[in-house]
Amino acid sequence: MSLISARLVASLCMVCACALTFPAWPWAQTSSSNPVLTRDAAFTVAVNTGTIEASPVFVAHQQSSAMFRLINGGVRDVASGAAHAGTNAETQMLLALPTGPRIRMLFTVADGLYRVVARRSAGISRLADLRGKKVVTPANTSAHYHLVRMLATAGVDESTVTIVNIPRTEMAEAVRDGRADAMSMWEPEAERLVQMLGRDAIVFQDNRVYRELFSLYTSTDVLKDANRRAQLVTFVRGLLTATDMVRRKPPTLVPLVAKTIMQPEPLVDASWKHHRFPAALPSDMLDVLVLEEQWMAARQKRAPLGRAELSAFIDTSVLDEAKREK
Repeated sequence: MSLISARLVASLCMVCACALTFPAWPWAQTSSSNPVLTRDAAFTVAVNTGTIEASPVFVAHQQSSAMFRLINGGVRDVASGAAHAGTNAETQMLLALPTGPRIRMLFTVADGLYRVVARRSAGISRLADLRGKKVVTPANTSAHYHLVRMLATAGVDESTVTIVNIPRTEMAEAVRDGRADAMSMWEPEAERLVQMLGRDAIVFQDNRVYRELFSLYTSTDVLKDANRRAQLVTFVRGLLTATDMVRRKPPTLVPLVAKTIMQPEPLVDASWKHHRFPAALPSDMLDVLVLEEQWMAARQKRAPLGRAELSAFIDTSVLDEAKREK
């Protein structure tokens, strides 16, 4: 092992140990549970510390922990002032916008290439067979929206399935044990269920229909503050460097990410191929947001934002600046 790799391993291990103290992240919460930052607080990034999608953030922190403080959370912490930047799927931005209009999307850190996993023994051989079935998915999340979009390709309305919302630690077991018939969930839970079911598993995947856009966010408060903006640009520059490493997937990466997110190494390794790490704003982001916003607005019982309104919540200037200085 090279000296650089050895130092990275040691750094990662220290941060992984810290990650074990983070509280569990509640699904689709409507507000931040972290305290509002003081004016002199260290630059703080809120990220779901249980997801593979966050790997570039973990690596960036482990390469330079002095650069920023890492907390468990997401875009709601950005909206509340509990974080200067944060990550989440694009669904969570839309969910938070009505009470967090200062949120700004910067770019996509990772694509989650989702799957619907079902039991053949439940009489499921095609997507249309999910009609009338019980499906495990966390409500109002990217996994939920993925299910809705996939069902639509088979002419199945969301109202014709029963959504089962249970803790992540029970999702795969619930399908295996017959409490549910299928699951739409991010990795590594989908892979866990595939392995549990073995030959009884049937997988539906079409990421042209939907893929999670796990993105980085900040607030207009940070963007307007010269000092905080400079810190944000420094963080993004480090994140771009970390993304290069994640794409290469060195031998040390999976064990260290697995320890950070507290999942078995073989499970994380098997799940890795269901992610991409673009570190860019997708060309179809607005198309995705416009369609998704109609679904989210209906769930929140409000009028949907239009394309021009949604575009105002996207700011690529920080990414452009970080790339110039990288």
